[in-house]
Amino acid sequence: MSRVEIALPAAFAFSTEIPLLMDHINAGGHFGNDAAVQLINEARARFLISRGLWEVDTRRGLAFVNADMAVSYRSEAFYGDTLRISVAAMAFHRCGFDLVYKTEERDSGRLVSVAKTAHLLISSETRRAVSEPEGYFDPLR
Repeated sequence: MSRVEIALPAAFAFSTEIPLLMDHINAGGHFGNDAAVQLINEARARFLISRGLWEVDTRRGLAFVNADMAVSYRSEAFYGDTLRISVAAMAFHRCGFDLVYKTEERDSGRLVSVAKTAHLLISSETRRAVSEPEGYFDPLR
C-alpha cells in the first residue's frame, strides 16, 4: 500500500490543544476523518491569528484559500483525548505557502496524524491568485 509522504520540519514554533468531543468520534468509535479536517482548519485559524493574519483580510482585499490537503493517519484517538496540533509554514512561493501539521495525543505524545495544506493568496474582488504584497508572509516565516 502506498502512503502519503509529508515532510515535517525539525521544530514547530506554534501548537494548540483541542479536546476531542463526541462530535469528533465516528461510528468506528475513534477520531473521524471529517473531524480531522475540522481540527486542522481550527489549528490553521489559530496559527494565522497568532501571527496577526486573518484568512480574510478585508482591509487589503485579500484572502487565503486552500488549494489542497493531505492527511496521513498514524494512530487512533478517542473521546476524551486532548490533541496537540503543531503547525509550521514552509514552501513559500510567489502567491502562497504550505502549512504542515503534526497531531499528537497530548498526555502520551503518541503521533495521531500528519497533514499538509497548500494555500494561495487571492484577491477578494477577482477571486484569482495574486502575488504576495511586500512582506505579507513574513509573520509566517
